Amino acid sequence: MAYDRIRRNILPTLARRIEVHGLEHVPAHGPYIIVANHQSYTDPVQIAFPLIVERNVKVWFLTTEHIWKLSRRLGGERLMTWLGMIPIRESAKAESLEPALRRLQVGEILCIFPEGMRNKPKVNPQWEKVMLKGKTGTARLALATGVPVIPAGIVAPKGLTAFQAIKNYLQKRQPAEVRFGAPMNFSQTPESSFTKALLEEATKKMMLEISKLCGKAYPH
Repeated sequence: MAYDRIRRNILPTLARRIEVHGLEHVPAHGPYIIVANHQSYTDPVQIAFPLIVERNVKVWFLTTEHIWKLSRRLGGERLMTWLGMIPIRESAKAESLEPALRRLQVGEILCIFPEGMRNKPKVNPQWEKVMLKGKTGTARLALATGVPVIPAGIVAPKGLTAFQAIKNYLQKRQPAEVRFGAPMNFSQTPESSFTKALLEEATKKMMLEISKLCGKAYPH
């Protein structure tokens, strides 16, 4: 009930701060994977809010260890589920993909930021113009399931701190822009046939599509 009230009464107002292009490329129902560039704390919001409002669907996010630990301390497993968090453990990344795989197998929607972390000056001096190298976990999921992959480019104001990101998002004069691209299809492949070359090729294809949408180069 609380979720329905928030979706109907609060999220439409927040979602209007996001300019969305290419929503017609996004299927009405899962399973599928959204892949996007990652530069701000508010990126998950900018992907999820339009889909919740326009499609009434839940989006699950692969979440870094320190973020889900903080969320678990604040609200327990229930909060993590409500926010759609699937934790990735740094010490066991391969095993961490199993819950994400199960979500896809029952028809749900994932959003993954293949760069693996926020693209920021500390890790990339050219962060405003060049994307980070994509991780291959998304390719593993796409090839294992054969579900469509929807590339997305986020073009948003700088948000190098959580406070700055939220402030920029709430200031309507600085709207975020999300551009969805046409679905990408990868043939379902047995895990026994995965090779480093296959995973890297699929990852590069995804990253190049994201690059076109967000306007950042992908030279990797």
